[in-house]
Amino acid sequence: MSVSSEIPYYHSSVDWPELMRKHPPPPAYERTVGRISDEELRTHQDRLFLSCVETAWSTPFFSRRWREVGLELGDVRSLDDLHKLPVYDSDDLREAIAERPPFGSHQPVTREELGRLPFKLQTSGGTTGLPRVALFDPIAWEVQAIQGARGMWMQGARPGDIAQIPLTCSLADAPWLAYKMCHDWLGIVPVTTGSGVVTPTERQLELALAFGTNIWVTTVEYAGRLIDVAHDMDFDLAQLGTKLIHGYLGNDPSGARRAHVQDAFGAPIYDAYGSHEIGEIACECVHQNGLHVYEDTVFLEVLDVDDRRPLGFGEKGTLVATSLHRHYAPIIRYDMQDLLELYPREECGCGLVTQKLSHFMGRADEMVKLRAQNVFPRAVEAVVLDDARCNGEYLCVVTAQGEGAIQTTEMTVRVEARGGGVDRKALRDDLLVALKRVLGVRVEVEVVEPGELAPLTGLGGEGKVKRLLDLR
Repeated sequence: MSVSSEIPYYHSSVDWPELMRKHPPPPAYERTVGRISDEELRTHQDRLFLSCVETAWSTPFFSRRWREVGLELGDVRSLDDLHKLPVYDSDDLREAIAERPPFGSHQPVTREELGRLPFKLQTSGGTTGLPRVALFDPIAWEVQAIQGARGMWMQGARPGDIAQIPLTCSLADAPWLAYKMCHDWLGIVPVTTGSGVVTPTERQLELALAFGTNIWVTTVEYAGRLIDVAHDMDFDLAQLGTKLIHGYLGNDPSGARRAHVQDAFGAPIYDAYGSHEIGEIACECVHQNGLHVYEDTVFLEVLDVDDRRPLGFGEKGTLVATSLHRHYAPIIRYDMQDLLELYPREECGCGLVTQKLSHFMGRADEMVKLRAQNVFPRAVEAVVLDDARCNGEYLCVVTAQGEGAIQTTEMTVRVEARGGGVDRKALRDDLLVALKRVLGVRVEVEVVEPGELAPLTGLGGEGKVKRLLDLR
């Protein structure tokens, strides 16, 4: 392996004025890309897209797949040709990594070439085997931070605010980006306490009061944990003077989880959507009426889960993303396997003119077939949140019953009761009825103690909260 004697200094590896022109940070975003015409936007998107396509042709993963469907260099001239390119998903990336470990045949860089740019290595949240590796060059790293900064700015965050980040900087990139968007692109003081595993929740609250935290960057689940612990400590959350919570609501169709957090903190919690691969690509503004898509960083499609046909605006399907800034590795028609709806560009009350995304509606790859019925485990959430006897925590456990031709798939929903005074039998009976109505098929229900599911869901720990445990 050759080693370069020249150091690729980070500060000189980015043309900063050019970066800020292509992907403006706040507040310039609201005056430029965030409100340009459809024609101006498409011209800008096409220019960015074709640069990514050029890089993709140099990678074995994309060039092979594209040639297999009859494409050659020059056949893709704009986003109008995007439909000609095949869709891929995380299973395809695992195969690419197995083909050329550890980075994969989809990365246009080898182990020997790492010294020519400052790279950051992050991974997916895989819990078994090796997680999916993603390399971030400086542009990808900075654009993700700019994406998040745009959201916080439109929600009211300003220089001098103090943002507490109960997420631990690890192989997951969300905590790193939360720090960068505050510190590098907003002039906000980041308080990097880490998750509840690193800094216990009781201590999180004590530090927030001592340091003057007025913004939280966290998940709605952990915000709920803060509320529960504050109650147990007799800690008045109002004394924090919280300005806003930059959060991730997940699947909250009734709005119960949002309302619970907002009532407790006396401040709004804003939803955002993103992933390890594409960053935080959409976020709510103060009007909380859909998530603004950062269209200079990503081009979105919604496809039918079963046959991959394109769906129209307002139709729920699996989200397919094409990054307009990622070169290490290119992301072109990547099936996120998240269920969402996309809405057309129009002017919002905040002044932005963008497409909008719905809130997250579940995972296409978490679908479970129960007695010929397609069941999405996160549909359970609405039922659990609507019942005041539950504390909102649940886990769907899927098992195989019987053997051979008579084997069946069964699902048990484990639900945490809010406290010791709850009639467990009555709660179980009511949930059985409500879940059958929502899911269209009978599932079993098990009511458990508060906090009992945390070791399985990961609440308060690192990474995303898990709602499905497949034991088949």
